[in-house]
Amino acid sequence: MRQHALMAIAQVTEPDSAVYYTDGSVDPDSRRTGAAAITRGTELCEGTSNHCFTLQTELVAIQLALEHAHYRQEPTVMLHTDSRAGLQALQQPHPKDNVGLITTILGILQSIAAQGRQVNLLTQPPRELLVALR
Repeated sequence: MRQHALMAIAQVTEPDSAVYYTDGSVDPDSRRTGAAAITRGTELCEGTSNHCFTLQTELVAIQLALEHAHYRQEPTVMLHTDSRAGLQALQQPHPKDNVGLITTILGILQSIAAQGRQVNLLTQPPRELLVALR
């Protein structure tokens, strides 16, 4: 419900944008992992290899959103994530970990940019806003 409320807000503030929210998670007890992205009524979900680290699941969620956005027509893609570590990993000039995943994401970003479109990677709104939406 929180994600849907945020999506509604984003659609009002960014009407000509494809807006995505991403999340990756690891269950600490079972170590089962997964990644998801949502956008305007579409939920994209993918199980990841069990025993992945949280950063990997967060990057997979970003990849899911960008793969979907690649085929959209909006001039701007707004991708919201709660993974600061994921955004930092994408800014590394020579990543040592998750190289294949990071390279794939950067390739998708370049492909979207080659279409003359813009991608904004943002951290999700502050916790105070999320609490207010509940």
